[in-house]
Amino acid sequence: MTLELAHIPEVDRPGPAAGATRAGRKLKTRGTRRTFLRAVTLGALTIGATALDWSGLSRVRKANAEYSPYGMPGFDRNDCRDAYPTGYAELTDTSGAYVNAYAACFGGFWRGSTYCEAGWHKYGTWNEGGIQVDHQPVANTCGQFVGKNAWRWTTPDMKVYRCSDGFSTFWGGGYTGQTYLTICRAAL
Repeated sequence: MTLELAHIPEVDRPGPAAGATRAGRKLKTRGTRRTFLRAVTLGALTIGATALDWSGLSRVRKANAEYSPYGMPGFDRNDCRDAYPTGYAELTDTSGAYVNAYAACFGGFWRGSTYCEAGWHKYGTWNEGGIQVDHQPVANTCGQFVGKNAWRWTTPDMKVYRCSDGFSTFWGGGYTGQTYLTICRAAL
């Protein structure tokens, strides 16, 4: 059987033998196939947009103010302008996983991921290579007007890090209770 152009029904008109559907008979107005396809397309787009909105994929994510596990607040921007309005000169890490990465944190005697636990500055007493280290997160070194424990920074390779402040006191291995400002650098 060959298909001829004359036997193909019009897009917006049913064929001569087509009858009304059971659902269509109850409608007061008759729609065209094109109207039906528009409704199906609009419905699919609506469902898709709703699913994107519920998943959060359709929104630009903003940084939210965070709190450390010890209740200290952190800044909520990725450029640290809320802590340092004119910015700051990042310093490279002195230890940890990001020594060879772009610099992100500022200040502190030492900086690195070795001062982190669960993405924030360590708290408590730790034995690190035979040296006892007492870590204490603080919220009084970052910012000009309001004390915060941590801030976020985006490096040139578009990675975001949290820099969390604390004091670390070292005992043993030549240390006799010296306390230093240390910065935990954690990837977000």
